[in-house]
Amino acid sequence: MSTRPGPRTITTVILFALAVAGCSSTDSDTSTTEDLRGNTVTALDFPRTVFDGWEITDPAERPISVIPAIVAAAGTSDGLVYSPAECGPGGDRGVAMWATARGGNSWAGQVGENPHTGRSFSTAIATATDNSLNAVTDFAQTCSRYTVTSDGKTVDIITEVTNEEPLKYGLSDARLFTTTATIGGSQSVHSTLTGVGHSDGRVLTGQFTTTGRIEGATINVAGNWWNIIATKASTAAN
Repeated sequence: MSTRPGPRTITTVILFALAVAGCSSTDSDTSTTEDLRGNTVTALDFPRTVFDGWEITDPAERPISVIPAIVAAAGTSDGLVYSPAECGPGGDRGVAMWATARGGNSWAGQVGENPHTGRSFSTAIATATDNSLNAVTDFAQTCSRYTVTSDGKTVDIITEVTNEEPLKYGLSDARLFTTTATIGGSQSVHSTLTGVGHSDGRVLTGQFTTTGRIEGATINVAGNWWNIIATKASTAAN
């Protein structure tokens, strides 16, 4: 596993969608920041037996409100048109879900990628602004099927709740769902596992993205990843 920044080999738009800071920051108010770096993962938290070849870094951008698999399939994060509109980041379901998952101004996180497998992840932990994760489940269930279009390209989206009562690894609550994005008329598939959990007044959000579907051996890697980030979020010293 390498911890040096190094040049990126995964699509630039995916990295832009995944980028998170490795130090606490705020979007506007710098007077109430909370240092959350102790609750986020580092390269040392990932076993080489599962994450050999991954680069774990801490870019300085907070994740944008978009599911990386959709960006990868569409080829851009700009100008995406969601149908129904309520499932987009600006729609009723999307706004509620992302507000819950994003949390408050104080935040920290990490981003990782494996250039050999085309897999990547982002994690972010922030001060919680909502004591319920129902908006996450509501989004996953209501937006089980929708489409995204960009410059004439259509991407078919399927959302599936991974487990209605997922293993929490010390979190007080957690919700997980998968997003599978397929480019219309082709076999090109990208998938993201999104997890949102609560721990001691903080909200953890993680997204694990891969080419193809999250199935078979990929499930084990994604499960290991969620275990690691959830455990660190809930057990790190404040």
